[in-house]
Formats: sequence, structure tokens, C-alpha cells
Amino acid sequence: MKIQSIYILLTILIITVITILLFSCSQNDNTTDKTRINENLIQVKKFSVNSDSTELNTLAKGEIFVKGAKGVPEHIQIVARIEIDPEDWGGIAFYIPKKWNISDIVSSYPENGDQIKPADYITIWSTASDRYKWDKWIEIGRSSNYKPRGGGTGTVVIDLVADKNAVQKSEKYNIMVAVGSDEKDGSKILGADSTSIEIP
Repeated sequence: MKIQSIYILLTILIITVITILLFSCSQNDNTTDKTRINENLIQVKKFSVNSDSTELNTLAKGEIFVKGAKGVPEHIQIVARIEIDPEDWGGIAFYIPKKWNISDIVSSYPENGDQIKPADYITIWSTASDRYKWDKWIEIGRSSNYKPRGGGTGTVVIDLVADKNAVQKSEKYNIMVAVGSDEKDGSKILGADSTSIEIP
């Protein structure tokens, strides 16, 4: 009789534990309630620039998402679809304003080969001088020896974070996107065409 009572108690205990586990799993599995959409989004800016001043077909088109708390920008994400002409050695450059740091870059450019590493087509530069409006820039598909790298298409996502001690709510910043290359009177020209996007 005692053995039968022990079995009944064990069965009740096991059923109780399984019920508690199933209930807690169903509570934690509701991930759609945690999805954040446009949280702290301050502004969305569109941009489009192509190499109209040359015979090249290089372009960058996309959107800039500005996020922050209480209207102060803290994070910028640039999402751009790019195309670089096969004869273009200048590629595309994104110029980043002071007080902003590059935290992450994801790129699929160029999408025209399995053996190609997109990271090999991106270069990040910075300057220590205070004379310039932009102190960092990202070059994609640009050649330092003035020889085209083959061109192609791709998508680039650039994440920027603000220097929280320096960025003010009332300040305005400019991100410049330059495309293409040219040559006039023997002089090489980088970024023959460009656009500037004011943030925020």
C-alpha cells in the first residue's frame, strides 16, 4: 500500500513539474511581443546620386535611419544599393562627419562572383586634422592606382554611433556620398558627382 502511495505521489509530482515547464516555455516563446519596430526613430532620409557628369554608370541610392533618445541622435544606419561602372576606378565613398564613429559595415559588393570577398573592396580612412568637415570616409570599389577594379552591384549597410559626450540635440551633421571618377586636363578627379544629406 505504501509503495502504491509513493507511485501516486511521484506521478502527481512529475505531472506538476511538466505542467510548470510547459507553461513557462509557452510564456517565453512569445517572441513577437518583443519585436521593436522603429523604436527611437527620429528621422529617415532618402538619397540618390549617380555619375551624371561623366560617361560612367555609377550610382548609390538608399536611406539613412537616425535613432536616438529624447530627440538626440545616437545611432545612424545607412542602407544603400550601389552600382559601380566596370570602367570606374573611383567607386563610391561615404564621408562621415565629426563626432560619429563607424561601428559596423556589412557589404555584398560585388555580387558577381563566389570567390570574391566583399571586405577586400572596402577601405576605411580617417584624418587627424580639424580642418575638414568629415574626419572619416569609407571607400567601396575605389582604386588607388587609377585602374578599374571590374565594377559590379551590391548592398551596403553602415552603422554609425555618436560620441555621446559631443553630440548635441540642436547640432546638424552632413553625410556626403560621392560617386565616380573623371580626368580633366591630365588631372584625376575622385567623386566626380556627390550629394550631401543633412542630419537630423
